[in-house]
Amino acid sequence: MPSVLSDNDKETVKRTVPKPTNKIQAVAVARLYVAYPDRQRWSYTGLQGAVVLANDLVGNTYWIKMVDVS
Repeated sequence: MPSVLSDNDKETVKRTVPKPTNKIQAVAVARLYVAYPDRQRWSYTGLQGAVVLANDLVGNTYWIKMVDVS
């Protein structure tokens, strides 16, 4: 499957997620929107980057992190 991330972006993501205790499950390019303070209206926060879904192998939990790749 083709990737939207460049090789440099992929390296940035890998450096941000500590390898020995985490396993990257998925990565996608995204923009962050919030529905705050009005829960009926979404607003763009101005943040965008690579969103990482990773598995914490020590705590046996999943977490999401946005990485600035610009």
